[in-house]
Amino acid sequence: MKANLLSLLACSYCGGEFTWRPVGETPEHGWESDGLLECPNHHRFPVIQGIPRFLNWPLFSALERRYPNYFARTDPSLWRHSEESGRGSEHHPILLKTIERFGYEWTKYSDYNAENFARFLEPIQSQLVHGMVALDAGCGAGRHLVALADAGIEVVGADLSWAVETASWRARNHPRVHIVQADLCRLPFRGSAFDFVYSLGVLHHLPDPSRGVESIAKHIRPGGFLLAWVYMRTTRKVILEPLRRLFRRVPPRGIDAASLLLAAVEYGLLIGPYASLCRACGRSILRGFIPRRIQEYAELGFRVSRIDWYDRLAAPVSRPMTMGQAQNLLALPELCDQVVTPIDNSWWQCYARVHRSENEVGMT
Repeated sequence: MKANLLSLLACSYCGGEFTWRPVGETPEHGWESDGLLECPNHHRFPVIQGIPRFLNWPLFSALERRYPNYFARTDPSLWRHSEESGRGSEHHPILLKTIERFGYEWTKYSDYNAENFARFLEPIQSQLVHGMVALDAGCGAGRHLVALADAGIEVVGADLSWAVETASWRARNHPRVHIVQADLCRLPFRGSAFDFVYSLGVLHHLPDPSRGVESIAKHIRPGGFLLAWVYMRTTRKVILEPLRRLFRRVPPRGIDAASLLLAAVEYGLLIGPYASLCRACGRSILRGFIPRRIQEYAELGFRVSRIDWYDRLAAPVSRPMTMGQAQNLLALPELCDQVVTPIDNSWWQCYARVHRSENEVGMT
């Protein structure tokens, strides 16, 4: 954990400021090592491998299973609040699957190379200014974070899954990139901490997407903005939904094997022949007749196609949206100038600006 991240954090239970404490033999100021964060009300969160972990019970139990050496060095009584505060959520089984399945994906396939970040950020590119502070809400393996940091923007990547470990490794040498493990519906940041938040292909995987937007919005300063890309409800996604449901009980390795098979069939029958035809002609052809996704995978290659198949099958929740549903995501009192734009008959690009009075700022 880099020292300047501490100024952005606040307890997700009480809003209190954190103090960092070392664990075991960690030096007193060994920010990138193991430690814990504690607020004045004695809510505590582990910092493991330099990453603050804001998970309550039973998500916290997944941490204990994954990092037994860390917890062997701490007093079990330190973590009792996690169990007490986490009871009663019907979404925990979904969140546990999200942690494991997307963690598997972005740990194994950390080299995913579909470079489309500039396209995602096109609507806000002109508004980006050196010195801004941004949140990547659902950063996955963190492949976009360094690009923003190189432009002089302080950026925090937040994700629920084990992918934060890959994201942290990618950003290990960049002082303006920070990583936290957290539920987007219970973010551990001060109110109005960020100049803008972007979320790319994530909100439709939340058990309650509207609650996710509400959680994110309160951490954006007045005048700041939100950019989110969410799945459009299309015939293709409706047809795939029964297949995704079929894999609800399949472990990540089984989903991975199925994704290899499905990608091979798709590539062999559709994408491969089209790519070969383009190579033979020396250019992309039939652009007006071939679906855009086939054109894209012909350029990106088989590995990207396989990873995307895993992504489709593994998501515990997937809620492609109509235009009305995408617009409703932004229907919050503090959001204004909302714009929802269709992209490639596949995405909704959702933009809104935050308008909040000074009194409301003090209450967030």
